[in-house]
Amino acid sequence: MKKYKFMSALVSVLIFSFFVVSSVNAQGGEIISKVEFGNAFENNPLKVEVELYQSGNIGRVLFIYKSFGQGEFIQKEMVLNGRQATIVIPAEEVLPPFLEYYVKAETVTGKSETWPLGVPDEGTPLQLVVQTMSPKDREVIFLTPEKGSIVSKDDLFISISLLRASDDVDKQATKLFIGEEDVSSKMVLSGDLIIFYPDNFPGLIDVGEKTIKLQLYDNEGELYHEVKSNFSVVSQAEFMARAGRFKYNLDLTGEARNEQFSGEGTFYNNVNADFRASVDSWDIKANVYVSSEEKNDLQPVNRFSASVKSDWMLLEVGDNYPVYPSLIMNGKRLRGVNGEVNWGVFNLQASYGQSERSIEGELIKTYQNNEAVLGSNIIKIDAVKYGAPFGEINAGTFKRNVFAVRPSFGKGENFQFGLSYLHSKDDVNSITFGTLPQENLVIGTDLMFAFDDRNIVFTSQAAVSLLNSDISSGTLTDAQLDSLFASGERFDTDLNSVKDVKDILNRFITVNQFLGPLNPDELASLAAEAGIRLNYVNNNLNVKYIYRGNKFVSFGQPFTRTDVKGINITDRINLIDNKLFVNLGYEKLEDNLQETKQATTDYQTFNASVSVFPRANFPNITVGYTKYQNENGLAASDSAAVDDYTNRFYANVSYDIKTSIRHRVYLNVSTSDREDNSIFNSDAKSTSASFMWNTYWNRDLSSFIRATLYDSEISGEDFDYTTISIGGKYKVIRNKLELSASVSPSFGDFERQALDVTGTYYFMKNLSLDAQFRIYRIPDMDTDSIVGVILRYNI
Repeated sequence: MKKYKFMSALVSVLIFSFFVVSSVNAQGGEIISKVEFGNAFENNPLKVEVELYQSGNIGRVLFIYKSFGQGEFIQKEMVLNGRQATIVIPAEEVLPPFLEYYVKAETVTGKSETWPLGVPDEGTPLQLVVQTMSPKDREVIFLTPEKGSIVSKDDLFISISLLRASDDVDKQATKLFIGEEDVSSKMVLSGDLIIFYPDNFPGLIDVGEKTIKLQLYDNEGELYHEVKSNFSVVSQAEFMARAGRFKYNLDLTGEARNEQFSGEGTFYNNVNADFRASVDSWDIKANVYVSSEEKNDLQPVNRFSASVKSDWMLLEVGDNYPVYPSLIMNGKRLRGVNGEVNWGVFNLQASYGQSERSIEGELIKTYQNNEAVLGSNIIKIDAVKYGAPFGEINAGTFKRNVFAVRPSFGKGENFQFGLSYLHSKDDVNSITFGTLPQENLVIGTDLMFAFDDRNIVFTSQAAVSLLNSDISSGTLTDAQLDSLFASGERFDTDLNSVKDVKDILNRFITVNQFLGPLNPDELASLAAEAGIRLNYVNNNLNVKYIYRGNKFVSFGQPFTRTDVKGINITDRINLIDNKLFVNLGYEKLEDNLQETKQATTDYQTFNASVSVFPRANFPNITVGYTKYQNENGLAASDSAAVDDYTNRFYANVSYDIKTSIRHRVYLNVSTSDREDNSIFNSDAKSTSASFMWNTYWNRDLSSFIRATLYDSEISGEDFDYTTISIGGKYKVIRNKLELSASVSPSFGDFERQALDVTGTYYFMKNLSLDAQFRIYRIPDMDTDSIVGVILRYNI
């Protein structure tokens, strides 16, 4: 009877919640299903997972984000594996109070979709709150055992340093807990060092996972701070068995799926094998993904990779994503080899592979000499083979080879100096029907040094590039140069000097009339940035200057914003014992660096936010304001005039409700108003609200409500829609069967009803079968559906 009452109450709560949030809607589309994050903590890597409704025809998925106060978004290609795309954001880019982000999925046919819909042109990015880490955490150093380590019971020894503790701390009053056991009376405090020998107290610590908790008290006897760490204890026999033992894990997954979209059904099969192993200090990984979606006329869908890593080297083969300085290459998929060796004083990284594979074009029509017309898709062809010297084509894609190398000096903790070289070249012989094969050369340098326990950090990087926009004719010969200088044209440069420069450059890049930039003295191909971070007196101040010439190009980093220079300043102020944070940011940029435009546009951005993290049973709250202002000084009647400003207000609230039933609630509200004073009068107003309520009723049952409201008016046209997602997960039959279901109706200018039902049955702990059914109904269109099964086996 109690069970029926409980289920009745659950249904009532869900129905009530539906009506409460029915005025709120979500960012649903037709390609991206959902975006999930790991725990977002300051200066910790952040894993992002994007689930797609369909895997067919997906070319790539981009995660686009920026930290508070940054003026430009960072775009990175996600690792695509079937219907899932993943990426790990580096720790240094995960900063409070939040990350602004959106996701963009692109199909091979050129269609794209963003999450949320319409961003950035007709909406605002989402915000992910980043939990701040207290500076007081740095005052405690867990020496042994290291966090997350595995130690032998016979060799367990706990040591903690208070060398960095504030003068306000009464070290003699420090308390030490192992789990919930207070062992303060059993520890030894020697100067700044806390020592605890479990051997002196037999039976106190047994095998298993353990937590260390250290409480610091101030000179007034009040709790100053609390810090935790964790480790695992195993028997001496198990520890010896682990030492040097080859440990491995193999996940095998097979999927069969039918997707019905726009009245057309497609059947897909794919197999994925994920292998991970370790021995001593070596980690080994391998992944193979094979899909029926692989086609020769598309970029690769299949993925394969393998890597070996230790504390001093890394070797990756197959599909990898090398990380170089951001102006060179960072997050670009490369099919080839990437390797690193790190010897502290000297380090070396090198990569070679293909960023694009060759896809043959199509010959549409042939022309004789007197019939050929000018056009970018008219090329010379084999007259003997095709019966005419010219042909009209649908251009294919050349295979693009990429080589990069970076020697560096220093460990990167307090000093590092690096030199980077990147060369990208299209293989002109990889296809027959193609136009404008290109070549790119980038040379860069980077420097980092830090002082005073990294409270002062200076970083800088610079790079110059050369681009040849058409290498099909090859390098100019000396005879061609002689003919050019003999043509009667006046040149201020000596012919022999030109030949000497050509011979030098030709060792690195094809030299002809399509090589640029032609004005290197105007710094058109230079990109540089320098910044300094100061962490003093409860302030974390960052100042950065950037310069990007309008001709700077790196095929390893194709999303770099060019033709811009300026300064960015952010400051985070910690108040009230690190429970209140005030964040300020200002950026001033301008374009038209090489005076190629009618006027120079100034871009100014001001950011301010206040965050409250009470670290108690109370919501975390962030409220903020942003103003964007762009102006180029031209009269409003001029079609090239830029004169607009945008005011944006936002608020984030998150709350973990800790009662007998655990709840997690999140609410984000944002409103923006853009005033355009140019002749286009592209005024825009938008309001969005994202809502999430997760409830964990017990270990077997959980439910969720997710929604977002979007309401906009752009140039006098309204676009409003509402989507609700309500669902839950339930484990039955002694946890052998896991059922989940959700319903997501959408209303307004974007109408759709979505139903998602999945079930997982565990034959054994390491063998399971997933069954999935999804249906999408859009008015006046065919009903779309996905039906599939997935078999998983773990060794």
